Amino acid sequence: MRHVIAVADRMNCWIFNLIAVIFGLISLLTIFQVFARYILRNPLVWSEELSRYLMIWIVFLGTAIALRKGLLISVEVIQQLVPKMVKKVLEVITVLVNLVLLFILIKYGFGIMANLVGQSTGAMDIPVAWTYAAIPVGAILAFLNSIVVLIEIFTEKGEEKNGGDLIL
Repeated sequence: MRHVIAVADRMNCWIFNLIAVIFGLISLLTIFQVFARYILRNPLVWSEELSRYLMIWIVFLGTAIALRKGLLISVEVIQQLVPKMVKKVLEVITVLVNLVLLFILIKYGFGIMANLVGQSTGAMDIPVAWTYAAIPVGAILAFLNSIVVLIEIFTEKGEEKNGGDLIL
């Protein structure tokens, strides 16, 4: 089980670094767009669209990492008031509900992508399905991270809830 957790943490490290690169790209693109619009008087017609689509990818990839690290918003009042064993049961139930919801998101995410085949974006003329691919990809990564969280709950490592270091 330790190997599975290590592989998941390594995957999350790569995803985290990818998100950082995408954030940097969005920042540079936005700065250049302002420069092109106000200094060169020739705005980039595709930069806003690309930034928007990259932000969508950041949200879905970041959600998978946040799930693994225990950083998603939650109400933990009940967990603070109950004994440790009941708390563990509640954590397992929460992860199982997450797994069901993520499975549904994966299924319908692929369905949405299938419905959008043949459509392209306005400014960049790329397939719209690439943008919507963030839904099932992010959900698959979150699903895998949920399984790792479940493994940690049963192996008592779940007490840390830090998921390892993300930065290489």
